Amino acid sequence: MNSEQMQHIVELIAARLLARVNNAVTLSQEELRHGSAMAHFLTHDTLYVQQTEMGFLHQLAEGDQDNTAVAHLFEAFSLGMRVTVTLNSRLLRCLPLRALAKLPLSLCDEQRNGVHLCSGNLVSYRDVVGLNGGWLVTSRKTIITALARETLTARHIRLLKQE
Repeated sequence: MNSEQMQHIVELIAARLLARVNNAVTLSQEELRHGSAMAHFLTHDTLYVQQTEMGFLHQLAEGDQDNTAVAHLFEAFSLGMRVTVTLNSRLLRCLPLRALAKLPLSLCDEQRNGVHLCSGNLVSYRDVVGLNGGWLVTSRKTIITALARETLTARHIRLLKQE
């Protein structure tokens, strides 16, 4: 392969990446299972996954790629897509907190309020200063500093400590 061919390939890749900027696609958990979902990954840079169930969230946390939808999400991660998963706020108490917190995804509830996961043992002001609205989900044993609690209240962030 000569330098002109290489330059042409690089230009094609750059053009495709630029074409997908600021394009979002919304898929249900069921739609994500279909092979056709992968075609969206080439033309969009943001993926919203709706109608998720607890079983799917546990499989996602475990990285269970035997589940086609989970395998497709990991493919989206590898392509640099921003992924937001929508879930019912009733599921927040049961989320696999530590495993999901490690994944490069965002969570929101059915009202589009952000869900922020904190898997550490301590939440300080520094951890919450950039948050606005939504939820902060922590483990039952997590210590919240006084200033962090004040900030959560001032920014209308609901604190949920898992059992």
